[in-house]
Amino acid sequence: MSQVVIDGIEYVPRAKVPELSDARLKAALEVLTEIQYFKQTHKAIPQAWNALNALAPELAELAAINPKAAYDRIHNE
Repeated sequence: MSQVVIDGIEYVPRAKVPELSDARLKAALEVLTEIQYFKQTHKAIPQAWNALNALAPELAELAAINPKAAYDRIHNE
């Protein structure tokens, strides 16, 4: 992934988080409850990505490429 630095400041790639819809929320909740019900801790990261993808596909794509950039994108708002 390319890096943008202006005046010594690294900029995080934009990852749009779309408005939440009932369908996307339901898909994310299904994935998250599967982790709990089936005790699939060994699958937690891929399933968390599926939930993230259901809620914000651009952010999930960024997380797949650069997890720190995705983390910074959400936690620096």
